[in-house]
Amino acid sequence: MVNPRPFLLNAGRTICLIGISVVAVASVLAQAGNTPVATAAADVDATIRADLAFEVVSIRPSNAGPEQWRLQVVPRGDRYEAIGMPLGVTILMAYFPVRMGADRIVEAPGWVWNDKYDIVGEVGEADLPAWQKFSERLLKAKNPMLQIMLQNALAERCKMAVHRVPTQIDGYALVIARHGPNRRNLIASKPGDAIPDRALNIALDGRVVPIYSHDDPVLHFYQTSMAALVLEISGNQPVEDRTGLTGKYTFNLTRLGTEGIPASDWDLAPLGLKLIHAKIPTEKILIDHIERPSPN
Repeated sequence: MVNPRPFLLNAGRTICLIGISVVAVASVLAQAGNTPVATAAADVDATIRADLAFEVVSIRPSNAGPEQWRLQVVPRGDRYEAIGMPLGVTILMAYFPVRMGADRIVEAPGWVWNDKYDIVGEVGEADLPAWQKFSERLLKAKNPMLQIMLQNALAERCKMAVHRVPTQIDGYALVIARHGPNRRNLIASKPGDAIPDRALNIALDGRVVPIYSHDDPVLHFYQTSMAALVLEISGNQPVEDRTGLTGKYTFNLTRLGTEGIPASDWDLAPLGLKLIHAKIPTEKILIDHIERPSPN
């Protein structure tokens, strides 16, 4: 019998990072170098106010067991939750997409990764429409509203100040293969094209019917841009779109492995695409000052 739980991780409406993996991240972060502090306004785009804040923020030392650990932003919901998580996880969420690693934060004191907290930010009614729109991005793509609210909460409750340091990290670039995109398999989408009811929303745009069986490891994408695709195929290393393809497409993509290595996990050749090693521009944040969270 087919397992009704999709094998495509993070494609559902609620994204939860399992606590044990966060503990592994924390151990990596503890070995990281130095990280700075900047003003919250640095992440603001034209649609986001620099003073945007949660209506209520609760930060408490956590007694949550492993079965209760979670990190989530629920689409159509009204809150951010990091339960049983180190504060460092929320700092990462405040500045980077979820797949950026712990080494993006420098000069964090040990308690930032060793102490566990239950953090809940509740969104006010006036901000809910915009919040719910941005939360459709799940936790894969940058969410400027979430980021500015977390940055302001950290500044208020932890007196956190940071500055940014440009850097590069190892990753992959998605590029067009030698003979160009295969237009038989990478089909330009048109408005009104049929999309199966069981297709799920993915970050940025597009829909996907996930993998439901190991016997048929194929994802079926609809109305999906290359920018959205790279977020889906990123593993332990980030992927950047350098195809120059600006439209949205319908296509199938076979999963070859689950090692978190994009170049070997996905069969991109039938689409006329490939991954090459690349240096991906990014930044680190250097923590200039941080205090343990003030009481609720």
